[in-house]
Amino acid sequence: MNWDIMCYDYIVLFFDQDKSEILLWGYGMYEYIKGLFMGITREYVTLENNGIGYRIFTSGNTMAKMPETGKETILYVTQVVRQDFIGLYGFATKDELELFLKLTTVSGVGSKSALSLLSVKETVNLKKAIAGEDESVLLKAPGIGKKTAQRIILELKEKLGMELINEGNSGGKKVNLTGERTEALEALLALGFTEKEGEKALSEVDSELSLEMTIKEALKKLMGQ
Repeated sequence: MNWDIMCYDYIVLFFDQDKSEILLWGYGMYEYIKGLFMGITREYVTLENNGIGYRIFTSGNTMAKMPETGKETILYVTQVVRQDFIGLYGFATKDELELFLKLTTVSGVGSKSALSLLSVKETVNLKKAIAGEDESVLLKAPGIGKKTAQRIILELKEKLGMELINEGNSGGKKVNLTGERTEALEALLALGFTEKEGEKALSEVDSELSLEMTIKEALKKLMGQ
């Protein structure tokens, strides 16, 4: 398959010369959508924000983490554009979104196949399966054959293996960020701290504090006070 690639800021356009498809890949103009969870179908969830209902395609894992109907939630999103389709793909964590994007860089793995893979295992366990060359886990995903599974392992095992090592050495517990905790993390990132530093600091802060106090206490942790 031949591809022409053009980069515009943080957006990458892939032009498939054989099928005349255009894929807009990467984070693009969207970082996340925070809104009210309004429902779920076999393929997507609906989030309402300011009177607009967003159809967001996602994995089974993210669907399982959705709150009660009418409750607020947040999904980290990317936009996909093809000749016959424009849609949003979103996930409960940035980690799952990033793995989705990595999977779709592998030849033969499209958005649907990537969602299928992400529905088989939690993100960290799917990473472990790929890094550990456990082909049987990938084959559980509908639409993933032996050759595709082997290609995924070949192209991603080293990269994901290093990620797992770095995550294991980072210390502290992983924070499930929602609502104000996400806003607190965004504030810390804006101040120049890394995501891992911010998440580690927030994991040590009382989750019952207000947004302002959460940020202040996290900053104290980061400053060693």
